[in-house]
Amino acid sequence: MSVNKNPIVKDSFIVTHWKTLRDSFLTLGRNPVRTVVTVVLIAVSLAVPMTFYVFYNNAYIITNSLNDNSQISLYLKDGVLKDEIDVLISKIKKNPNIKSVNFISKEQGLEEFSKISGFVEPLELLDKNPLPDVIEIVPSEDISNTKAVAEEMLHEFVSYPEVEQGKFDFMWIQKLEAIAKLLRNLALSVGILLSLGVILTVANTIRINLLAHKDEIEIMKIFGATDSFVSRPYLYIGFWLGLIGGFLAWWLNTFFIICITSIIDNIATLYGGSYTLTQLTFSESLVSVIISITLSIIATKLSLNRILHETC
Repeated sequence: MSVNKNPIVKDSFIVTHWKTLRDSFLTLGRNPVRTVVTVVLIAVSLAVPMTFYVFYNNAYIITNSLNDNSQISLYLKDGVLKDEIDVLISKIKKNPNIKSVNFISKEQGLEEFSKISGFVEPLELLDKNPLPDVIEIVPSEDISNTKAVAEEMLHEFVSYPEVEQGKFDFMWIQKLEAIAKLLRNLALSVGILLSLGVILTVANTIRINLLAHKDEIEIMKIFGATDSFVSRPYLYIGFWLGLIGGFLAWWLNTFFIICITSIIDNIATLYGGSYTLTQLTFSESLVSVIISITLSIIATKLSLNRILHETC
């Protein structure tokens, strides 16, 4: 049994699309000003929500890190003896919801504060160490995110006679989580609004190209050209605009993050730490480019449908 295959037809189909793809790219260079303006508008429109997403992603990472290291701080009264502190720590360790307990003497606290603040000489002039002894308590992972249980534990520990004051940093974590949610909502809202801007920008550019060749399209339609044949070069133009705009948006986002990384690291250093902003992953960058191409093709289809309908 023989199977008829026609490689010429297959090759001509591939070659035709390749030539159309190439010619559509060259078409962009015939009006460089309009092309550059369109691509830049696409890039800026996409780079803004991408930047909000990067900030949200980093805030989310920091929040999870703080959740893993959330702790209760107990500030002891002045004059508490070492033996009394040891007994207090033993009581605290008996709580089943405790992961670890760490004691920081007032001397250690002053030394750490002087390193962080840089006020070594002014602190040496003090007659008395103003800092209290501190017991740092890390709750178990099961209750570190449960505010009610943590507050109950804090109330219990503060009732001990050796404790002057207690503090749990859960509220700070909640505030940071609220900021992360705000950044996520901003990224989503701004992304939707600017996506509409991308569609309108590309649609306007394609419409101008279509109007410039409206007579040619009408003649092609008279001689039997299908809508898909007429639409093909313009869809490829939309593809190129989305591809170039998406890559430029990724570059703008990466450049901006690199520029502010040193600033963020300097701020973190002031608080005795270090942090490097996490950028978009390869998959996230690829998705952003695909979104850019998709929006451009949608805009192209909208313009094509209107013009083709007018030329029927």
